[in-house]
Amino acid sequence: MSTDFKNKYNFLNDEFWQDFIAKNYKNPIDKLLFSLNQKLEVDGGILANQLKARQIIETKIPSWKNHKNLIFPKQLSMEQCSSEHTALYKSKICNGESCIDLTGGFGIDSFFISKSFKNTIHCEKNLELQFIAQHNFECLQAKVESHFTDGIEYLKHTNQSFDLIYIDPSRRNENNTKVVRLEEYTPNIILHLNLLLEKGKQILVKTSPLLDIKLAMEQLPQLKEIHVIAVNNECKELLFLIDANSIKKQTSIICKDLVKDFTFKFDNEQELNNKINLSLPQKYIYEPNASILKAGAFKSIALAFKLSKLHANSHLYTSENYLKDFPGRCFELNKICRLNKQEIQRVVKSKKANISKRNFPNSVNEIRKKLGLNDGGNDYIFA
Repeated sequence: MSTDFKNKYNFLNDEFWQDFIAKNYKNPIDKLLFSLNQKLEVDGGILANQLKARQIIETKIPSWKNHKNLIFPKQLSMEQCSSEHTALYKSKICNGESCIDLTGGFGIDSFFISKSFKNTIHCEKNLELQFIAQHNFECLQAKVESHFTDGIEYLKHTNQSFDLIYIDPSRRNENNTKVVRLEEYTPNIILHLNLLLEKGKQILVKTSPLLDIKLAMEQLPQLKEIHVIAVNNECKELLFLIDANSIKKQTSIICKDLVKDFTFKFDNEQELNNKINLSLPQKYIYEPNASILKAGAFKSIALAFKLSKLHANSHLYTSENYLKDFPGRCFELNKICRLNKQEIQRVVKSKKANISKRNFPNSVNEIRKKLGLNDGGNDYIFA
């Protein structure tokens, strides 16, 4: 079977096609393929995938873009794989002798995580993906041993134990419907938890940002850390680090934006017991980064930066002081207005504003329509 894929992708080892892809991937692909000699004996679908993939990796995996001999899977796999930003972050969480990636896929996480381990095993049960990953590991001279196998089955039958087990389960069920609970993922994290703890000193589980963090904390014993990862104020993934030897009851939660370049760490137990002040709006309004909001650090962020909250459930904060290091956005208060078109348009002269609602009965569209404002501009309205 691997021979079939080797033959299928073999033309990509030809320097002519490597140069062709490198020179043309930014051009319109349909026109490019049409202009080619139709008698050329190459797979047009694979060629199109390589051209599209090169467009994606230029920003998603920039350190790979100059490697002409790499090959890439279908576009869906490319879009779903980790970015270099997030994969590099994972590589810094743990280190040691041995690591296994149970759900290796295209191999981005395996490749970057392997930089922190002497030996790394990549498991993938889709033969074509596994073939592509293995080819790329060899081209990149990565210390990764790739296997065409189900990761859980591999773990059941190996005598080896690992310093780290990494798992990025599928968030779709057998009907291809999106799921959001750990026990609905494939593989089922809760069902196989004892096996994971038996074979790994530490287990790192990547999940969707939609996962309920509080529920996951109840389901995962020996949970050492939760990493909430955002990229440019968009929450991208959650990472749960389980330590087989941990007896600590408290869980550290680390909020990180890889573009804004900040880290905010807090303790879940302390968050529950913290008390904060409420206040009317002061000179500055603060909106925490998406990673902090997802993590639920509503009280901890206020105490860390000596802020008051506008309302218990608003998650907007205020202060008379400008805080340049605040992990989020800062707005200078212009005016407090009623929901009145004439009153607000005297303040928002461009008739354009970004509107955000907090505990307000009307929707953003209803507010915009009532105020006669278009979307955009430099003004922000919080309702």
